[in-house]
Amino acid sequence: MGMSKDRPAIDGGNPIREDVLGYGGQSIGQAEKEAVMEVLDGDYITRGPTVEAFEQDVAEYVGVEHAVAVTSGTAALHLAGQAAGFGPGEEVITTSLTFAATANAAVYTGAEPVFADVKRETRNLDPDSVREMVTPDTEGLIPMHYAGQPCDIGELLSIADKHDLNVIWDACHAIGSTWQGEMIGSQRDMAVFSFHPVKTITTGEGGMIVTDDDELADRLRSLRSFDMSYDVGGHGDEPWYQVVDGVGYNYNLTDIQAALGRVQLERIREFQKRREEIIERYDEAFAKVEGVERPTVKNNVEPTFHLYAVEINEERFGCTRKEFVKGMHAENIGVQVHYVPLHYHPYFQEEYGYEAVQFPVTEQIYEKIVSLPLFPGMGSEDVADVINAVNRLYTSLSRS
Repeated sequence: MGMSKDRPAIDGGNPIREDVLGYGGQSIGQAEKEAVMEVLDGDYITRGPTVEAFEQDVAEYVGVEHAVAVTSGTAALHLAGQAAGFGPGEEVITTSLTFAATANAAVYTGAEPVFADVKRETRNLDPDSVREMVTPDTEGLIPMHYAGQPCDIGELLSIADKHDLNVIWDACHAIGSTWQGEMIGSQRDMAVFSFHPVKTITTGEGGMIVTDDDELADRLRSLRSFDMSYDVGGHGDEPWYQVVDGVGYNYNLTDIQAALGRVQLERIREFQKRREEIIERYDEAFAKVEGVERPTVKNNVEPTFHLYAVEINEERFGCTRKEFVKGMHAENIGVQVHYVPLHYHPYFQEEYGYEAVQFPVTEQIYEKIVSLPLFPGMGSEDVADVINAVNRLYTSLSRS
C-alpha cells in the first residue's frame, strides 16, 4: 500500500493501529482448506471435474445456462470481447471510472474504447451520455457495476437493442447483487466476474463469464483452451488428433482454485451479511461527520457492495482527498482510490486522443472519492478503528 508503520498520526500522536488494516481481503476457513486438500489428493488438479462443478454452481446461482471459468476477471473480459466479435474499425462504449481491464476488452480485439460519462449518485454509466457516444461504428457496450451497485440496466439494454449492440456486463464487483429481483449476470449477452482476494468471493486469482447463449459459451470454451478442436472428422481412428482453429489462450482455471471457489460461493450469504453489518456501522457513524458523503442505493436494486467508497467534501470536511488519504495512512488505515479515470492515463491519451478534462462528472467524483476498508474478515475493533480514524482526522482539522 505504500504505507509506513512508523509515521506519526495526523495529530502528532501514536497511530490508532500498530498494524496496517488493508482496504480488502479474503476470508478462508477450514472448509476451504479441506476442499483444496481433497483435490490435491485426487486425480485431477486442473481441467477436471471440480472446475465443471464450480461452473455449474455459479450458473445455478446466477440463473443462467452457462458459466465458463478462467484465470482472472481480466481474462474473462478478454475472452468476452473476442467472443463478441469486436474488431478493428469498431467502437465499444464503456466507462472511464474503472480498471483498465474493462476498456481492454475492446483494446485486445483492435476495437476502440469510447468513454461515456457516469451518473453522480451511482458512479455508473449515464445512459444519456452513452446515447451521445453512439455512432455507426459502435458495436458494443461494456457497463461496469461500480462497487457492486447495479447500472441502469433497463435503459442501457434499450440503447443496446435499438442499435444492435453486443453487451458485456463488467460485474467483477457485483456477484450477488440484484436488479429488480434479477441476479446481476443474468442479463444479455455476457457478464464477467472476478474472484480476486479483495472481491466478495475468491479463488486466489480467477474469473468467470456467464451467458445464456449456447454459441457464445462454446466459443468462450474454445478460446479458453487454445481454440483447439478435438472432435475432428475423418480421424475417428486417431483419437490423439487435434487441430487449432485460430489464436486461443491458456486461461484454464485449476481444480485447486475451483475447490476454493465452490466453498466460497456456499458462504456468499455469510459474506454479504458481514459486509452489510459493516456498512450499517459506517453509515450511522459518518452521518454525523460533515463532509463525508456516503454511497447511495437506488430503490430497485440490492447491491452486494465490494467497496465502501465515500467522497470527501473539502469545504465541509476541512481537507482535500489527498490529505484525507495521507491522514488515514498515518493512522495505519489502508484506504484506496477507485479509480484514476482511464482518460487520465498516458496510453489512452496517446493512443485514442483523450484529454484529462473531458468527462466532468467522472472527474468530479475522482477528485473526492476514497474507498474505506470493507471485507468480511474485519472484526468489530477494525471497524471501530476506521471510524475513529475518520473522526480523529475531522476533529484535528476542525481545531486547526
